[in-house]
Amino acid sequence: MEIGCSWLCPVIWDCFIILLMKKRTAIQALKLSLFLILALSMIGCRRHAAGGVTGERSDMSGYSNFADQEDHVFYDMTVKDMADAMDAKKTFAVYFGYDTCEWCLDAVPVINEAAKQSGQTVGYVNTRSNPNWEKNTEIKDYELLVEKVGEFLEYDDEGVRHLYAPTLFFIKDGEVVAFHEGTLEGHNARNRAMTAEEREELRLILLEKFAAMSDGNVPAVE
Repeated sequence: MEIGCSWLCPVIWDCFIILLMKKRTAIQALKLSLFLILALSMIGCRRHAAGGVTGERSDMSGYSNFADQEDHVFYDMTVKDMADAMDAKKTFAVYFGYDTCEWCLDAVPVINEAAKQSGQTVGYVNTRSNPNWEKNTEIKDYELLVEKVGEFLEYDDEGVRHLYAPTLFFIKDGEVVAFHEGTLEGHNARNRAMTAEEREELRLILLEKFAAMSDGNVPAVE
């Protein structure tokens, strides 16, 4: 898992292509090539990387109602990855959930749409990636998760800070700047899927929270 940048790599690359289209001597071309390699290595990002998380694209095939299987925004992440990125003062979003959670099934397509509109990718911590995990508090490094974001987690009946699914953390420079749990207030996914109006309401809410990770400007609503 790596945290990518949103715009600088494509800018450097496109400028390089433009310069090479012009007549250059072999020495000038070599200098340009060395400059490109140095610039990309310094900022540590990849060609075409969106803002946020890069690395291994998540397998979302278990989300039966999610059509965007080939070009979605979700990338594998662990709690340790998240903690390390926070310690490194990175900016990214991370989603906790699993594919048999009714609320997650409703939320994932909307998260994907809002993230794409915001130019962001999203870390995905699958809280059922281990078949022995029967509840979210059993995921690997749960104590580390509580250490990092425990103030956003509610206490359950046993007095344990409990992570519910789906949950999204929006992190800027290593600090949580926004948080979203569930879908919408009053929506019971066990009884019904969200309506089109509810999906749109959730999309607008998530756009505002993605914006909190950047300059606070919400992308234009189409």
